[in-house]
Formats: sequence, C-alpha cells, structure tokens
Amino acid sequence: MNLFLQQLVIGLSIGSVYALLAVGYALITSIFNFTNFGYGAVMMCGAFAAYFAVVKLGFPTLIGLVFAIIFAVFISLITELVAYRPLRKRKSPRLYLMITAMGFNIFLLNLAVVLLGANVRYLPSTFSTDSIHMGSIVVSALDVYSLFASLISLAVLWVFLYLSKQGLAIRSAAHDTDTAGLMGINVNKVSLIVFAISGITAGIAGTFMGMKYTVYPNLGDIANKAFIASVIGGMGSLPGAVLGGFILGVIETMVSGYISSALRDLFSFGIMILVLIFLPNGIVGKKVQDKL
Repeated sequence: MNLFLQQLVIGLSIGSVYALLAVGYALITSIFNFTNFGYGAVMMCGAFAAYFAVVKLGFPTLIGLVFAIIFAVFISLITELVAYRPLRKRKSPRLYLMITAMGFNIFLLNLAVVLLGANVRYLPSTFSTDSIHMGSIVVSALDVYSLFASLISLAVLWVFLYLSKQGLAIRSAAHDTDTAGLMGINVNKVSLIVFAISGITAGIAGTFMGMKYTVYPNLGDIANKAFIASVIGGMGSLPGAVLGGFILGVIETMVSGYISSALRDLFSFGIMILVLIFLPNGIVGKKVQDKL
C-alpha cells in the first residue's frame, strides 16, 4: 500500500507537468487548429535558460525559473511571428503549419547541439535532494514542489481565461476565429497572448523536468507525452488536457513501479491508440467546435 501511495504522489507530480504542457498544446490547437510540434524545443530552451541562470550566473532556483519563463516566452513569440504568422496570413493549409512546427523544432534542437553540445547538464535546486515524510511514505520534495507549482499555474491560467477580458477574447477566438475577428477581436493579439502563455507553461515545465532529470537538447521530447495527454483528454480542450496529463502521469508511474520502466512508453502510446479508436474526441468527448 505504501508503494502504491508513493507511486501515486510521484505520478501526480509528473502528471501535473504533463498537464501544464498539454494546456499549451490545447490552447494553440483550439484557436488555430494545428498541433505546435515546436513546443518541445521551447521547453528545452527554457530549461537551458534556467541552467545558465542557476549554474553560470549563480542565481537561486526561483530566479532561474523566471529566466526560463522569460526566455521560453521570447522563443515562443519568435516562433509565432517568424514561422506561423506569415503562413496564416497566406491562408496556408494547417498541414503546412504543422510541417513548419516540426522543422522549427528540429532547427532549434540541432542549433542547441551545435552551440552547447549534446552533453547532459545537472540543474541543481535548493530542494532537489530533500525528502518529505508523510507517515510511512517518503517522496522527493522536488516532486511535491513540482505538483504544487503546476497546480498553482493551472489555477492562475483558469482565472485568466474565465475571469478576464483577454480570456474571453481567447475563448471567443477558440470557438470561431473568423467570427471573432468580425466582432472586433484582434486575432493577432490573441495569438501573441496564447503563444506567450504556452511559453510560460513550457518554461515552468522545462525547469522542473530539468531539475528532475537533466538538461540536454532532447529534453523537449518529453513534450510528446503532453501531446499524448492532449489526445487522451481531448484535443483543444483545457479540462481534457489537464485530465489527460494526470491520467498519463499516474499510469506511467504505476507501470514503472509495478511492471517495468522499459514498458512505460509502450503503455503511453498504446493508451493513445486505444483512445483514438474508441473515443476519437478524447475522454472529455468534445467536438472540434466545442473547444476550451
């Protein structure tokens, strides 16, 4: 029982990061109807920003997190302005946007390898070696802080989307971008806000994943799990993204603890395939038109 509870806490921690990343996917998908496969590279850039702030400049972990968020937002906005917006202005097919996103991801990954090398780097934190005792259960303090940081971020995002004028504009654009533009909503401004939010989530996730594992150019591959979480919960649905992230994190952790960590990815992709077969709209079950 203790092993189950310990794995559950760890799974919720990892799932919360997946949920945070999946929300970034869901926001862009809901408005522009394409999957931003360059998202993982943004996460990797945020992790490296945190590493250089903490290790090279000597800042504490919290300041490193701020550096990660700022740099990830910057890269995310550059991606939108340079790679995506010109294609959207030309009314290019969504497939072209997805191909561009994959190309941008490969470009940033290889640029990181050329400039920084392929070696892994240790991102220290003030609590990475601490443990928290909850009765007979012992969990890493990093997992607990990661869980709470992700939950707080998700709560702030919910408040922003549902209780602010900008959030209303985002939800309107998600329902129908063309109609929102006709009603006076600046879709380009909405896109900047959405890509800035995705940069924030990528920076937070990149920092915690960098502390939990290490920082290296392929760290952004973890974002693929967030894509799976989005599919499981329902593409373009924020509640679905959060639900899918937690489900995937718990399942992966349980598989690693009770079966084998080598089979973790097999179960993840297998669940995604089953969901696509039996629940094409995801667990939340929303249609494409009913996003966010």
